[in-house]
Amino acid sequence: MATPRRFFRPKTTPETGRHDAYRQKLEGEYAFDPDTGNLSPFETYNAATQELQAILRDCKEKGKSLRARGSLWSLSKVAVTDGYLIDTKALRLAFEVPKALTNPSYPGDSHLLRFVECGNSVAALNDYLFSAGLSIKGCGSNNGQTVAGAISTGTHGGGYRFGAMQDMVVGLHLITGADKHVYLERNAMPVMQPAFAQSIGADLIRDDTLFNAALVSFGSFGIIHGMMIETRALFALNAVRFRFPYRESLKSAITTCDPQQIPLPATAQAMPQSQPYHFEVFFNPNEGTPPEDAIVLLMFEAPYDANSYIPPSWHGGESGLSASGLNVMGALVGKIPDPLNRLAVPFLNDQVKEEFSPYFKHGIIRDLFRGEKTLGKTLACGVGMPVPRAIEAIDIAFNVYQDAKVILPVILSFRFVKGTQALLGFTRFDPTAVLEMDAVNTPQTRAYFSQVLHALDKAGIPFTLHWGKYNDFLTAEGLRACYGETAIDQWVSSRETLLDDPAVRQMFTNTFVARLGLAT
Repeated sequence: MATPRRFFRPKTTPETGRHDAYRQKLEGEYAFDPDTGNLSPFETYNAATQELQAILRDCKEKGKSLRARGSLWSLSKVAVTDGYLIDTKALRLAFEVPKALTNPSYPGDSHLLRFVECGNSVAALNDYLFSAGLSIKGCGSNNGQTVAGAISTGTHGGGYRFGAMQDMVVGLHLITGADKHVYLERNAMPVMQPAFAQSIGADLIRDDTLFNAALVSFGSFGIIHGMMIETRALFALNAVRFRFPYRESLKSAITTCDPQQIPLPATAQAMPQSQPYHFEVFFNPNEGTPPEDAIVLLMFEAPYDANSYIPPSWHGGESGLSASGLNVMGALVGKIPDPLNRLAVPFLNDQVKEEFSPYFKHGIIRDLFRGEKTLGKTLACGVGMPVPRAIEAIDIAFNVYQDAKVILPVILSFRFVKGTQALLGFTRFDPTAVLEMDAVNTPQTRAYFSQVLHALDKAGIPFTLHWGKYNDFLTAEGLRACYGETAIDQWVSSRETLLDDPAVRQMFTNTFVARLGLAT
């Protein structure tokens, strides 16, 4: 075996995540040297598999819990551990798939398949695919997450005709023990021939339930080392952001998930509108509950022309064309007075209007969905629900804010996403309306989020919560109500099947999973 790339570093300070959203005691973490030596990329990948297995062996002998981590973007404790972490960011290989290894019955285009190592950030994957004239199918509002972290927590983006990020994955390479690893696909859609699994030394398993369980499993099914993803040819998006009266026409567009009901501003009416891609509506409750206007962000697909394409320009700390409410909150930290009072509301509203200024831009995913520049403590909660209940839900959020009689820097929004097959994908409704609540992280913010969730529950609105965002509301009983007994039982059973060694299963059990009744 080549010189080991892995090394261990003790951790003397608590883990806080990128947004300083929690505190978690941690003993230390493994990391990998980016220098891969003289091995070929394929040899490097297989050598990394052996090193990941060696880490599992070491943790099992020491009785330590373990989790792989990406870029620490989650705002919840879904992926933390009090034992050891594995920093995967140096594991960034990506491969074109030989057509000869593709299953003859695979219904897609084998030229669009790519095998991606877990530590690739979304930004790195975008750059890799761009060089081949390809694009990912969908993206969250930013590009700093690792791909494995994004799919494992159900990062959803706003592709309401495509789905969340995990919906581009058609194969998973899972390290499930010190001497065991599997390549997993759906039985309903074989993608690769057995020779591919053999080439990475893995056991081939084709099982729809196992695959759909492992797809969104927040690090609880072992270590995702590689993912087979479906890409698409490069395409552009025409993005237009504008203010629009919050009246019946917009409410109808929201409850039917039909952005084409919304007339575009004069600057954008000439653009093709036959292929809507992204639909998002923002509300500032400090302008009213409800406000007179909403901010609408629409994106429509357009051809990509390499000869004429000019990337959209950026300006300093600008939140970006895909700016999520969390980005805007990050931009406001340090600008707004603390504590907030009603005298500060006009200033706060002016800042929000500046961050959400109108635009009409043309760009590809790689250039539109860029890394956020959030600074300071921010917090977000993503609530998935059936589209027809969306207006009822936003009315509840407005009423709770009004009754709370506090001033919070908070943005409420809806994004719309095609439903997922992942058993615990929180975009389980088809399509899913995701109510986003983005704010600066304070005790008052957490209280507001909790009050909204309790009010939604009391109103009988079925909902799920984004795994990587604020989700303290979740309980074992509530989870079964959200997803149904069958889905939870299948997820737990699948975990037992793939992690058949109880010691390894315990290694990948953290407090979050145990609290929700997902561990045995």
